[in-house]
Amino acid sequence: MIGSWYLYAGFSNPNKMTYDLSFWRAGASVAGTALAAFFANRRSRAALPVAGVTAVGTSLLGALNRRLKGSYVTRSWPEESIKEGAFNKAMPVAHAVGAVGLVAGTLRSRMRARASGEKRLAGPLVTKPWYPQARKLGLYFMGFSLLGHWVEMLFCLGIKHGIFKGGYDRSNHMLWDQWLYPFPAEGTAAVLADLVLSPAKESIRGAVGAHADTGRIPAAMATPLALAASFFLNQAVCTSVDYGTGMVANRNYELWDYRDMRFNFQGQVCLQNSLFYSIIATWGVWQLLPALEKLINRTSDNVLDGILVGFGSFFGFISLLHLLVPPEESE
Repeated sequence: MIGSWYLYAGFSNPNKMTYDLSFWRAGASVAGTALAAFFANRRSRAALPVAGVTAVGTSLLGALNRRLKGSYVTRSWPEESIKEGAFNKAMPVAHAVGAVGLVAGTLRSRMRARASGEKRLAGPLVTKPWYPQARKLGLYFMGFSLLGHWVEMLFCLGIKHGIFKGGYDRSNHMLWDQWLYPFPAEGTAAVLADLVLSPAKESIRGAVGAHADTGRIPAAMATPLALAASFFLNQAVCTSVDYGTGMVANRNYELWDYRDMRFNFQGQVCLQNSLFYSIIATWGVWQLLPALEKLINRTSDNVLDGILVGFGSFFGFISLLHLLVPPEESE
């Protein structure tokens, strides 16, 4: 089930794909299949209902899509192409087999758990000391990759209404229409913030606090000074990451061009955007990430693992759809 949807995403042209019934059905099918397998692994009673709803929903909504659109899945290719047979003729058969296997597998798992008296498993999915940190960073990467896209949209709207200087392209289909297009740079920035900027902030706050304790600086100035030092460090890191990304992915200025902006460097970075990103990063390491850390610490391993499995499978689908464009259709 998951493999067929991933193939469909990888061979589809995102510029010709719409967020229609077929898209949401695919996302729900991928997430539901992964969650059914996860619940079965955890010996959860939810496994069979989730598997049943996913299996029936995938097939019934496919039939509905065929009736409404004339195809089992939305086409992003010519009707006479090889993909037509692969995805609109072979895919329903693969899903029928997969649906039966999904329900049968979860049912068998439940019967074995009852027969052996096994109880629902607790604790993390992977019993390794590094796993909780890796799980958290994975959730950060995926969540902030999507959130970063929406922040970019808000920034462009700010340019449109004169809040920020610069230009934006309303015809940019990737930004404005494909609003689930993941921005991996923003996800990577969130991971770096947790691994580098947050520990650096704590070190700065500790060092400034030590000076305040000894009377070298007024106690009332400790937090503002630590905040200012953290901000300038964040600015250096964010600007460096932005510049490095530009030199790798934007050498020809096809993604952005700041050469007309004041205080720019090689058109890849400019002071306005550097300040904008640095303010967000500083708010993130001082407010957002600590709040998320507390929330994660209060949440059970099963819930966190379920979110990782379900959201992760869906994120894989949209990443293959949007980030992997078939070469013959890239133009």
